[in-house]
Amino acid sequence: MDSITLLAARAVQHPFLATGLAVLALSIAVPLYFVAACFVRPLFSSLRDLPGPRNDHWLHGNLGRIFGGAPGEAHIAWQKQYGNAVRYRAFFGKDRLLLFDPVALNHVLVAHAYEYPRPVEARADLAMVLGRGVLFVEFDDHRRHRRVMNPAFAPNHMRALTPVFFEYTHRLRKVLTQLVESGTGDSSAWRNEQQRLAWEEKKPKGEIVQDVMKWMNRVTMDIIGEAGFGYHFNSLSLEHNAFGRVFTSVFTPRASAAKPAPRDVLIQRFVAGVIRRLPLMSLADWIPNPSIKQLRDAFKLVEVESMKILQAKKLEVEKDGLESVQGGNDLIALLLKSVNSEGKASMSDQELRGQLTTMLIAGHETTSTALTWTLWMLARAPGVQAKLRREIRQARVGLADPEDDLDSKDLDALPYLDAVTRECLRLEPPVTSTIRQAAHDDFIPLSTPIPSARDPSRLISHIHVRKGQFIFIPIRAVGLSSDVYGDDAEHFRPERWIESEDGTGKKIEGGVGLTGSNLTFLAGPRGCIGYKFAILEYKAILSVLIDHFEFDLREPDMQVEGRAVMITRPLIVGEEHKGNRMPLRIRIAPRDEDH
Repeated sequence: MDSITLLAARAVQHPFLATGLAVLALSIAVPLYFVAACFVRPLFSSLRDLPGPRNDHWLHGNLGRIFGGAPGEAHIAWQKQYGNAVRYRAFFGKDRLLLFDPVALNHVLVAHAYEYPRPVEARADLAMVLGRGVLFVEFDDHRRHRRVMNPAFAPNHMRALTPVFFEYTHRLRKVLTQLVESGTGDSSAWRNEQQRLAWEEKKPKGEIVQDVMKWMNRVTMDIIGEAGFGYHFNSLSLEHNAFGRVFTSVFTPRASAAKPAPRDVLIQRFVAGVIRRLPLMSLADWIPNPSIKQLRDAFKLVEVESMKILQAKKLEVEKDGLESVQGGNDLIALLLKSVNSEGKASMSDQELRGQLTTMLIAGHETTSTALTWTLWMLARAPGVQAKLRREIRQARVGLADPEDDLDSKDLDALPYLDAVTRECLRLEPPVTSTIRQAAHDDFIPLSTPIPSARDPSRLISHIHVRKGQFIFIPIRAVGLSSDVYGDDAEHFRPERWIESEDGTGKKIEGGVGLTGSNLTFLAGPRGCIGYKFAILEYKAILSVLIDHFEFDLREPDMQVEGRAVMITRPLIVGEEHKGNRMPLRIRIAPRDEDH
C-alpha cells in the first residue's frame, strides 16, 4: 500500500484528520489556482499577440478603469492608443477581446452570429428578468422564435400602430400644456428646496421645470401596453395599476450615487451565480427580510399578471376563433396569429410570456431612455432644436386637416428628424455594450492588419480565438469612433448624417448595424427585432413634443453623466444620490405667427 493510499485510509478512520487534510489541500490548491489563472494562463492565451493596456490588478485586471469612467470611456481611449482590436484583462487574469474593426464585428454579429452566442451567465440573468423570450434563446430555438415573431414586426404592422403612438403622445402634450399654463413645476427636479425657492422667485412666466425622464417613462409604458398587448397601464393619468407600479419598481433599477468598484461587481456576480443555481423564489419564502419578501412578491405578481394577459388573448381565440384577434394590431394578437399558422408547438406558453415581458422592457425602458437623452441634447443645442421644429411644422402644413397627425411615411420622409434620431442614438445608446462567447475555435478577420504586440514587424490579419473566449462589443464606443465619424465624433452634430450640397458635410453610410454604422440595435440575425417599432415610436413622440414645446437646461452649467444598470440612464453630477433624473425647463413653443 503506497503512502497516499495509507493516508487516505487513516483519514477515513479519523474524521478530524480528514478535515485537516481537506483544509491543507484547499490552502495549497486555492493559491495555486490564483497563480495559474492570473499569471500563467495569460502567457498561453491565443490573444497574447494583440496590443492592449498593461494589467492593472492581479484580481480584477483592467476592470477598474472600465467601471470607474463613463460607459465606453476606457474602450474609446484604448482604441485610440491600440487600434481596432484590443486585449484587456477581466477577473482572475482572463483575457477579453475588444472589437472595433468593422469586418471583425460583421464576422461575429452577422456572418457567424450563431457561432458567437451570449454567454450562459448573461442569458440566465436575462431569463430571471425577462423570462425565456427571444433575448434568452440561442441557436435553433432563436431561429424558431424569430420566424414566428417576424410577421408581427412587419413594416405594414408597424405603420398600423402609428396612431397609437400619436394618441398617447397627444395625451402627454395636453398634460404638459396644463402644467405649463398653471405654472406647476416638479419639486423633485431640483437639487434642494433652496434651489427650487430661488427659481420660484424669478422664474419666467409660462415656464416650468419638470423631470422629463418621468414623463418619457409614462408615455412609453402606456404605448407599449396598448400597442403590445391591448393593455392599459394608465401611467399618464397617474393612476398606475398594480402591474404597472410593480413592473416599474422591479425592472427600473435606480443607479447608486457611487460608481461600482470591481470588488462589488465580483461579489454581485458571485451572488447572481448562487441565485441562478437555487430556486430563488422558494428560497425567499424562508428569508424573514421585508425587502426580499417584497422582491419575491413583485416577481410573482409580474409573472401572474403577464400570464393573465396572455391567457385572456388565448381564451378569446378559443372562444371566438382566430377571427377574434384578426383585427387586432397589438403585437401579442399578431404573435398569436403567427403561432396559430405555425402550429401550437411553435412556441410554448412560457415562451410567449417571455416575449410579452421582453417587449415590455425593451419597448418601454429603452425608448424612454433614448428620448430622455435626446431632449437633453436638444436642450443643449437650441439651434438644432429650432431647425427640427421648422422641419416638423413645414411637414404639417401639407396636411388636409391641421389636427391630423403625420403618418409613418411622413415621419420617414423628414431628413433632419432622421438625422437627429441617428445622432442621438449614436451618442447615447440605451444599451452601451454587449458580450459574446466563441462556441468553438475560430479565426476572426480584420479589415486592416495590426502590428503584433510581441513583434511589431509582424502584422496580424486574423485573430485566433479559442472556444469559450469572451468578445466584448462596445456599442457606445463604436458610435464614438473617430475613424467612422471624424475628429468631432464626440460632438452632437446631426448634419453629419446628411450629405450637404456644398460638400462640407459627410453622410455616414454602410458599416455594421441595422441602421448603417450605428450599433444601437446591433446587427445581423441577433439584432433587435423591434427596431422599426422603436424608431417609429421615437420619431412620433419627438415630433409632437418639439412641435409644441421648447426645452432648455435647468441651469446652463448642469452636468449630466450616464450610469449603466442594464440600461444607461442619466444622473445629475452632484445630485447622484437623488437617482436617475433629467430636469429640464419647458415652455410652449411660439407659433410662427406669434413672432
